[in-house]
Amino acid sequence: MKSNHSPSRRDFLRTAGLTAGFTLCPSSLALSRSSFSWTKKKPGSLVCIYLRGGADFLNMIVPYRDDAYHSARPTIGLRKEDGVVELDSKFGLHPGLSAWESLWKSKKLAPVVMVGSPHTTRSHFDAQDFMEFAAPGDRSVRTGWLNRYLAATQKKGASEFRAMALEKLLPRSLRGNYPVLAVPRSMEKKRGAKTLSRFEEFYGVGGGVMEGDDSMMDRDGDVVVKSGKVTIETLRRYQDLLEKGTSSVKYPSGNFGKKLQSIAKVLKSGSGLEIVGLDYGGWDDHAGQGGVEGNHHTRLADLGNSLKSFCDDLGSILDTTTILVMTEFGRTFRENGNSGTDHGHGGGMFVLGGGVRGGRIHGKWRSLTSDGLYQGRDLAVTTDFRDVLAEVLHGSLGFEPPKGFFPNYSPGHLNLY
Repeated sequence: MKSNHSPSRRDFLRTAGLTAGFTLCPSSLALSRSSFSWTKKKPGSLVCIYLRGGADFLNMIVPYRDDAYHSARPTIGLRKEDGVVELDSKFGLHPGLSAWESLWKSKKLAPVVMVGSPHTTRSHFDAQDFMEFAAPGDRSVRTGWLNRYLAATQKKGASEFRAMALEKLLPRSLRGNYPVLAVPRSMEKKRGAKTLSRFEEFYGVGGGVMEGDDSMMDRDGDVVVKSGKVTIETLRRYQDLLEKGTSSVKYPSGNFGKKLQSIAKVLKSGSGLEIVGLDYGGWDDHAGQGGVEGNHHTRLADLGNSLKSFCDDLGSILDTTTILVMTEFGRTFRENGNSGTDHGHGGGMFVLGGGVRGGRIHGKWRSLTSDGLYQGRDLAVTTDFRDVLAEVLHGSLGFEPPKGFFPNYSPGHLNLY
């Protein structure tokens, strides 16, 4: 008999806060598995990091010798004497990213300037959707570009760790018909094991749910029970990988560094991890952005140091790993009255790892004079973000996107690899 004090499944899910699991979403863009071609015998791994909020790329790859840049940014602009790391005669790295200097010199860092969407929106939500579904302006597409890759290349015997996101909810880029594991940080700690043990009362041995609560079976049948069991088993294996894994370097103490450390353990375990999605929020710097100091610098230092530790930790595995750092749009060219910047248009991307044509700036740079700016206020978009996505899929995973992979768009070539 069910106790009056026993939680229902719905109440338990809500109070436990467990959002990890294999997630499936309906697809509006199906691709034939026979329509793609491989260019590598063994795909590498791709780690996609999304800087949410519209990161100011102009203060990451800095045109530190440009007078127009300094005129437009009198308090947040960066000069050589501020510690800008010189990359070439025109551009330098923000001092917060100084840890990447060795990656640049070893040709494992390839920045792409003036990247973005052709769509005019300055809405975070629309811009993120358009970029993660890789279909600017087309709201009918509801599958992520990474999930389309996974679905098109699926094969029997693939690892349960083939694709994962270290987030409470799957990034849109990973949503679609192919099941992807979402793992919140709570699952990596001791309390995560306790939560899984409680869930086994619902999905455990014998196929039953909590005594007296058969609503799940009535509503969803065996499919939900099976999915729950698979999720629990996979998360337990994931926790086991983390417990057995080791790190050869010290990571920064923040959440981002800890997530990267976990990813490195899974990659080094040889468990077949191929696609990773990871978010880093807080880049909407309308106020207090600062230059060599301020919120932007603090986050960049964490981003730079954490990713450098990740690269060092991977060792030779970095040779077959690509890290893509992206954001929905850039910021206004001119700083505002609050030592910040507002929603812009053109931005940029970073591609790091083995096989990239690093040690050089990619993309077409336009003048920062009024004639070269978008609507007289933002960086222009001279490289469509889908060109970079296609290049990364091909260069890191050996996947040649078939016609229709990017709806109504045929990507150009950037020679990133």
